[in-house]
Amino acid sequence: MVVEREGLERHQSKLIDNFMSKSFITRSLTILVSVPIIWACTYFGGFLFLIFILTLALFSVNEFYNLMMKKGYYPAYWVGNIITIFFIVFSYYSVSKNWEPAHSAILTIAASLALMAGVFLKRAEDTIVDVAVTLLGMIYIGWFFSYFIFIRSLTDHGAYFFFLMLTIWAMDIMAYLVGKKFGRHKLAPNISPHKTWEGAIAGFVTCIIASEIFSNFAAINGTHALILGLLIGLVAQLSDLVESVIKRDAGAKDSSQIIPGHGGVLDRLDSFILTAPIMYYYVVWVILR
Repeated sequence: MVVEREGLERHQSKLIDNFMSKSFITRSLTILVSVPIIWACTYFGGFLFLIFILTLALFSVNEFYNLMMKKGYYPAYWVGNIITIFFIVFSYYSVSKNWEPAHSAILTIAASLALMAGVFLKRAEDTIVDVAVTLLGMIYIGWFFSYFIFIRSLTDHGAYFFFLMLTIWAMDIMAYLVGKKFGRHKLAPNISPHKTWEGAIAGFVTCIIASEIFSNFAAINGTHALILGLLIGLVAQLSDLVESVIKRDAGAKDSSQIIPGHGGVLDRLDSFILTAPIMYYYVVWVILR
């Protein structure tokens, strides 16, 4: 009995130490500060939301280019940043217009500028790789982040964007907790060694449940909520792995250390990047048609 009691006390002490660890406190404080800001920007929308997304996009595209620099590539930072700004600002001012054809034209212009930037890059060798990396950053960040603006614009107070955030957050939290506690089978050990099938499945199921729970935010009926839950649960985890591939290839654990306890901005948004366009087109082509 004494041995069991001592073991239990050590276990409880370890739990308390983990709970009160510096890392846990830092992560918690970051969440407490950031969530109200995200909530307010999304709810009130307008220019406030534009500045919010623009800030996230600029941090993210530079984190991406920094990762590419670690690989020995030399992206054209100035072109990537300018086009990223243009993508985001254009999406904001075109939400009430027929933006689809113009959106395609802008991507063409962006690709042209990236190719022309090769003339001014620092080295003659591997220029095509540097141009390709520059273009990839513009699309991966600028182009895909513009869909945050489009989703927010579908309702007065960003109901669909709230729905997207809440389902992905619920999925990420459950995947992390279950993976950490019960994870035994590695999901993609060569890409993200800490992710497990147990965590992925738990996150996927949670995403479906969360979609039904939070469907009232956007007045989404049960069938559409189920389909969106399936789509988000699958694509968001693949989107997360895509960023993990990029970091792994660059030999980096995080995209940066700018967010205390959470790594980089790109690390926090990786699940959203490929998911946002999927949700937007489902809502526009299926729910709102």
